Amino acid sequence: MIAVIEAYPDQCREGIALGDGFRPEIPTGVDKVIVCGMGGSAMAGEVARRFSRVPVFVNRNYTLPSFAGDGTLIIAVSYSGNTAETISGLDAGLRARIPAFAVSSGGKLEEIARSHGIPHLRVPRGYQPRAAMGYLALSVLRVLAQAGLLRIEPDWEELIHALESVRDASRAAVPEADNPAKQLARSLYGRIPLFYGTAGNTDLVAMRWKTQVNENSKQPAFWNVIPELNHNEIVGFSDERLRQGLSCVFLENDYDHPENRARIEIMHELLHGKVPAVVIGADGRSELSQVLSQIHFGDYVSYYLAILNQIDPTPVELIESFKR
Repeated sequence: MIAVIEAYPDQCREGIALGDGFRPEIPTGVDKVIVCGMGGSAMAGEVARRFSRVPVFVNRNYTLPSFAGDGTLIIAVSYSGNTAETISGLDAGLRARIPAFAVSSGGKLEEIARSHGIPHLRVPRGYQPRAAMGYLALSVLRVLAQAGLLRIEPDWEELIHALESVRDASRAAVPEADNPAKQLARSLYGRIPLFYGTAGNTDLVAMRWKTQVNENSKQPAFWNVIPELNHNEIVGFSDERLRQGLSCVFLENDYDHPENRARIEIMHELLHGKVPAVVIGADGRSELSQVLSQIHFGDYVSYYLAILNQIDPTPVELIESFKR
């Protein structure tokens, strides 16, 4: 797993190139996008949602939302190509004659795409879905950029540089005394982490950190979003007996709404002496590089937490057993 994490900047570069060479015919007049995906594959949709100029709905269901129809583009993303919910959602879209394209490493999704004559992008095989995010998310983002559906103009080289900066500081060869990812993992060891992002910005980062700790570190973790959590979850810290063993990680970057940044500062102060809490910033200059560099950093943290837990981060036996 660590070799894959350390190769993530290169994987992102390859994902951009894959998307650049994939030119599906996207109709003019697309005013909403539905990304069908589950688990690690769904992060491609979350990244698209964060940077799209049209609404993007990440569909984690067997059926499509009721608003699917005219002006809709469906993107079916399943790393294995065999995810039941994704296949079912795409099938519903095909029956409704909604334009679509698919991304997978093969599997049934590729077969369906070929039989229905819809574009399919094959990404390299041999990865856990969560470890193939660079291939999935960056290829989809590149396609959407080419179609004029992003509200940003990505600086791809600046993104790769930001990811490389995270790698250089957090890679396995860097000792804990100089390694921020190892230090954060150490502070979370033996505790239940709560990852807090901000609405419309680092919310997807908090979600990713939570799921990576679940799958890599094999332990409970939870996430929520500011400002919504200030209207409910914050009260959950009231009882000293019930907050034992928790740790909070606030994820911020330069693109937070000022009110949300203020809320992070206030919560950090309120939790002082009650719950261990830390604020994590981001590398890079652009929105894209800051969001994806935080995700990359979180992958390192989840890996080192797995090592501290004395567990192999790669297999996900409970998920595989459930699928059977």
